[in-house]
Amino acid sequence: MTVEEAKKKVLDLARSEIGYHEKASNEQLNDPTANSGGANWTKYAEYLDSFAGFYNGPKNGYAWCDVFVDYLFVKCFGFDIGRQMLCQPMSSAGAGCLYSAQYYKQAGRWHTNAPQAGDQIFFSYSPGEYSHTGIVESVSGDTVTTIEGNTSDSVGRRYYNIGNKQIVGYGRPNWALAKTEHGEPWGVVENGHIVNSSEWNQEDDSPEQPQESTQEAPKENHSWSPPLLKYAPNDFFHAVVVMQGLLNCHNFDSGKDDGYFGPKTEAAVNKARRFYGMEATSTCDAELWEKLGVMVK
Repeated sequence: MTVEEAKKKVLDLARSEIGYHEKASNEQLNDPTANSGGANWTKYAEYLDSFAGFYNGPKNGYAWCDVFVDYLFVKCFGFDIGRQMLCQPMSSAGAGCLYSAQYYKQAGRWHTNAPQAGDQIFFSYSPGEYSHTGIVESVSGDTVTTIEGNTSDSVGRRYYNIGNKQIVGYGRPNWALAKTEHGEPWGVVENGHIVNSSEWNQEDDSPEQPQESTQEAPKENHSWSPPLLKYAPNDFFHAVVVMQGLLNCHNFDSGKDDGYFGPKTEAAVNKARRFYGMEATSTCDAELWEKLGVMVK
């Protein structure tokens, strides 16, 4: 995947989310407009909260402009690669604009002029604060076009003069990481939760406490034993969310990442199996996990 292809992937996803409204309560999160309100409940925070160790705590119900940007990268490139592209450590505070900007600065990927499509843009509405963020969709002449979450309680497209004093700078994601043929593994599934495999202590049988770090996490070559997933339309499982995300990233269209292995997901699984020369058995086994980009033990 080239850098331009990676940018297009993220921006296409951002465009597809325009019009999504935050919710009044923790209900109907996947419906773009239902249960509309101002209580900061979103599918974006729900998705990232399902990955243990991505943030330093649950983020649903909090301001979500930065969560929206993080969602785009994790959705497109997976837990590890997406996080590293954003220059965030494990258990990061990157749901907040101030910390997100600091991570870019510490990684040497912060700049205050010459924005490019795919940059993360940061705004300040009060001196010394980082108040809002979004992603740059395009730059034309003196106009910066963005796609932002939590703008008027929704995802929307906005336009700014490049000299707007509220723009305090830009973080440039590490697009080079998206060039790898296969992304990092999504993590180990334990007790219905996704746990990053590099943070899993097999001897203690409990997650290690991630070390505080301001540096970009090193790329690791680790693997895991993924579960065998079968058609089960009435049973929710986090591993199915992971599988659906991978299928959608590979354009097999499993529908919503809702964690249910239903008819549409079954069709996507079988389409993927046939594409990779396997029998259509309505299962996601180790061979299919590997074809979707997970390194398997």
